[in-house]
Amino acid sequence: MRKFDLDDIQVMAAFENITGTGVRDCIRKEVIYFLVDKGKAGLAIGKSGQNIKAAENMLGKPIRVFEWSDGSAELIKNMIPQAKQVTLKNGIATVMVDSKSRGNVIGKEGSNVK
Repeated sequence: MRKFDLDDIQVMAAFENITGTGVRDCIRKEVIYFLVDKGKAGLAIGKSGQNIKAAENMLGKPIRVFEWSDGSAELIKNMIPQAKQVTLKNGIATVMVDSKSRGNVIGKEGSNVK
């Protein structure tokens, strides 16, 4: 189990207050990544993205939201919607995407993969 510091807890609480969505985890880098309960991504994003925009303004960083899943392959698929197939073997994920989506999945200079 991961331990959260005070800043993590404050960021998660602010996001929950804005979106009305429970947060399972967050990672704060140049972008803040939130992992929300299954089926709650739409609620977190809000109509026309209004919740995310409000949270980005308040927290001063871009935000990405992903839905939780109990299955590892499904969780990875939630994080990489362009994935056509996700396989897990010995704790290593292999993600298959079509060539048109490859650049978006990898990101500039591999930023999404990192």
